[in-house]
Amino acid sequence: MSPLYGAAFGFNTDRRVKPVHFATGFFVSLLGRNYRDEILNNVVAFSDGKDLTGLYALNNLHPELVRSGKMASGVGKRELHTLRKHLRCLAGNDDAVFPAYAEKAGFGCDYSTAAHDILTRTKDNDGFAGFFTYSILDATDDGRFILDFARRCLNAPNPTLRQVFQPLLEAEHTEEDSASRYEARFGELDTKRVKGIAKRAAKQTKALRTLCENADSLAATETKLRFLIIGLCLWLFHYLIEESVGNTGEPIALLADVSGDSRSRMRAQSRSSYSRLREALIAGFATFAESGRFDECAEAWDYVKDEQQGRPKFEEFYRELALRSGLAQPRASRVPAKHFEPQPDTLRVLVLSVLPVSDGFVALTQLLDRLYEVWGLVFGGRPQDADLLGQLCYVALDQDRDLTPNVTALVELLSDLGLATRFSDGLVMCHSQPRF
Repeated sequence: MSPLYGAAFGFNTDRRVKPVHFATGFFVSLLGRNYRDEILNNVVAFSDGKDLTGLYALNNLHPELVRSGKMASGVGKRELHTLRKHLRCLAGNDDAVFPAYAEKAGFGCDYSTAAHDILTRTKDNDGFAGFFTYSILDATDDGRFILDFARRCLNAPNPTLRQVFQPLLEAEHTEEDSASRYEARFGELDTKRVKGIAKRAAKQTKALRTLCENADSLAATETKLRFLIIGLCLWLFHYLIEESVGNTGEPIALLADVSGDSRSRMRAQSRSSYSRLREALIAGFATFAESGRFDECAEAWDYVKDEQQGRPKFEEFYRELALRSGLAQPRASRVPAKHFEPQPDTLRVLVLSVLPVSDGFVALTQLLDRLYEVWGLVFGGRPQDADLLGQLCYVALDQDRDLTPNVTALVELLSDLGLATRFSDGLVMCHSQPRF
């Protein structure tokens, strides 16, 4: 991986990073410990139709589980195979589980089910993005509140999904010094830089705190962690955009199309918004170079700058983060043109991040104001949206034919999620407490 990305953003990845990779790096940095959980890996890391060796092979695994007392002797191999399929679905929901202790290890192993003793870090698949985010949050009061929330959730007494895996988990752990490992890779994370980023991300960090406060009263442990991971991915995505575009003075606007019409002008302009921000992120590397951020990796920058078609390859991380956080669609790789359209669970997280339960009912325009001010999302329902979009050269959009129908579709989605109520006089009020 190019050292440019570490110098540009504080972590180093130019490949497909799933939320579960990021979550593993973040949680291991938070707790400072790592569990081997080899038997768990033996049970869930397998693929149908492939020859397996060691304890990954069913014929070897079955007697070992019986011998160690982790499985009753009356359970046959056929039943164990069926059980493995179910456990694989739970532990590997993000398709990030591979044999970590085989003769030829896979791509590392990151489990979807989050609890403190299911944390296994065999490879740095997130390029230290998790540690970087942890470090920025640890620099502010709001950020430390989020970290305390995460610790409580991870250390919750026997959450439901953890109980499924409990017989396969290990009590012993190894200490994980993420700071030293980060420093060996990138050098010490400069305190001045951390404080600067924390200050610029203050609104987003405050929103994550609101999300945690809301989740504490509304959700089960596993859901709390899911909300937090989605929220952290949104935080990281906004950081990328702010770091690249913020210095230009141009407003950050993620034009979201929720109309459902792939041939509409809203969809076309939302695709343009996605592409423009991606290109602005790549163009930001030249600005980083001018500011001296690449002084210690000048050769890498010269290679990218001078090589034919040698543009930085960070755009893949941009795409993966936007898609896998649920901020952009479609997920299918065969559809190259992406657009901003929050998926329902992502939209719930966005609302919960800007609308405390204690606020009760707020007008739709207030919610839209907050979503723009914190996350840069534009749906077209604020009085000033038409002027903002015109300023950004989205000139083909009409209020009545494009923007208003888009907002109507948003209200439908919020209502379906129990986050908006339409009263008999046509007034739409939004709230964090679901109402069905």
